[in-house]
Amino acid sequence: PSSSLFASSSSTPPIKTNDEVKDPTTLISAQDSTTQQLSFLAIGSGIFLGSIAFLNLYDTLEVILPPSIFAPFYTILPCVLSGAFIAAGIAHFALEDTFTAFVPPKGSWGGLWQVPSPGSNQLGLTYEQYHSFWSGIAEVFVGSWLLIATLLPGVLPLTLITYGSCEDPLIFSATTIPAAGMYFLTACVTPANIYMYTHNPLVPRIPALPYPVGHAARGVLQCALLAVFCKLTIHSLQ
Repeated sequence: PSSSLFASSSSTPPIKTNDEVKDPTTLISAQDSTTQQLSFLAIGSGIFLGSIAFLNLYDTLEVILPPSIFAPFYTILPCVLSGAFIAAGIAHFALEDTFTAFVPPKGSWGGLWQVPSPGSNQLGLTYEQYHSFWSGIAEVFVGSWLLIATLLPGVLPLTLITYGSCEDPLIFSATTIPAAGMYFLTACVTPANIYMYTHNPLVPRIPALPYPVGHAARGVLQCALLAVFCKLTIHSLQ
């Protein structure tokens, strides 16, 4: 069973919610605008701080573990995550209605969410399609870039970035830009995960997560992913 729940903004379309796992009247999206906005900011801040905690954990593990044990973090894990991003990016188009359901409608969180969709009308795309499609394309692009850079580092040249003096340049390795791209892309889609918790929408083909434990686990995974890409980026700088 599901019901339509309206956010505070009158321009926000109704959202079908998973009533069997959570009473829609108790969702954050059913609260007043100020509560929704503060909740979004609090959850986003918590994910950022959680990613910092995971980054410190990875740094500690790198120090205490033998190099041979931690080495797959830089050699195997990027390939695994790249493959996952590429597959997810393709799925944005193969399972369009599934991934458009993850996109927060404009005006969500008491009107706080005002991310534009420039050119969507000219392309004949809805707001949800626009953001699902560009993020899917970006996932395939940066995922492929990081995969190639990890497996075939000699294919992509190094980039020299000099600050103040040519005697001490900051060198970007082949994986620096794609790893940083994966970080920023993961950060960009984090609001979609917050939306799943605060609005609990129905998503075609995907069973509802247990509420709130499943969403908490999703948040922890998001923290861990952000920290992984941050560490890969830092490690790649020479």
